[in-house]
Amino acid sequence: MNDHQHRPDPDRDIEHELQAHALEVAQLAGDVHRYQDDLRHGRAHPAAADRLAALAERISRQAHRITGARDAARRTHRP
Repeated sequence: MNDHQHRPDPDRDIEHELQAHALEVAQLAGDVHRYQDDLRHGRAHPAAADRLAALAERISRQAHRITGARDAARRTHRP
């Protein structure tokens, strides 16, 4: 299994969150590469950096929400 794959989570809601999270991370990666190109060519603007920061913050909140949901699901599935 490579870094871009994950084991399916038994809880469908968590699995859906993970898929959405992966899409957000891919978007951030693409946006970061575009921003790097803009920096190299003198086209970068502070607003673009602000958008990157906002997306990174949203990804962070999403990761915490997924972790909390997984922990709660594990507690309820324990015998």
